[in-house]
Amino acid sequence: MFRKCLNLNKSQIQVPTRWISLTKDLRARNHYDVLGLTPKATQNDIKAAYYKLSMMYHPDKNKGSDEAAEKFRDITTAYEVLGTYRLRRLYDKGILHTVAGAPVQQEPEFKNPTEIDPDDDAQTKFYKSRFKKTQVPTSTPTGAPIYDFDMWSREHYGASLERNKQAKAKHEKKISDSGHLSGYSHIEVLIFGSIVLAMLVMYATYEESKLDKVKEPKRPEK
Repeated sequence: MFRKCLNLNKSQIQVPTRWISLTKDLRARNHYDVLGLTPKATQNDIKAAYYKLSMMYHPDKNKGSDEAAEKFRDITTAYEVLGTYRLRRLYDKGILHTVAGAPVQQEPEFKNPTEIDPDDDAQTKFYKSRFKKTQVPTSTPTGAPIYDFDMWSREHYGASLERNKQAKAKHEKKISDSGHLSGYSHIEVLIFGSIVLAMLVMYATYEESKLDKVKEPKRPEK
């Protein structure tokens, strides 16, 4: 039975021709080869190669050249994959396959791309470590979130300063109003005091005139 399975007619095993052509096309258009690089290239190397080749094969500089247009599409597709960490990681693992000129499908973000996977090879771990260095930490090693102290200070002390400013303005207005009232009271006190003083002077003068009349002796009549 086992031998019969091994001796199956090759004509009975049919492989779709589009799969074969796709595999050949993918092998022929390796993204690293398109950019003239090796898998050990850094992200800066990939970016520099893309800018150089895209300027060289840009359709505006090669009008009417189908070969240059196809080359430009290959360069663009290669950069879309290798220029993105997640896609490059999948491509290096052989998981991601793209055809030149076809839109690149983004990987669903089900987990942190920098999370170390025990199954990762040394190259993937290297990419992850480099990518992780460029990320801004949002939490401490214990899991506690990192707060923006500058923003907190502006919000907290800004509100306090605003409240102090309003309280100061209110206090100054109160003092100003009380100053006006005290000014009016002072004038009234002066007027009232002047009136009382005048009345006292008049009363004293009147009493003094009465005493003078009493003290004056009467003259005898002739």
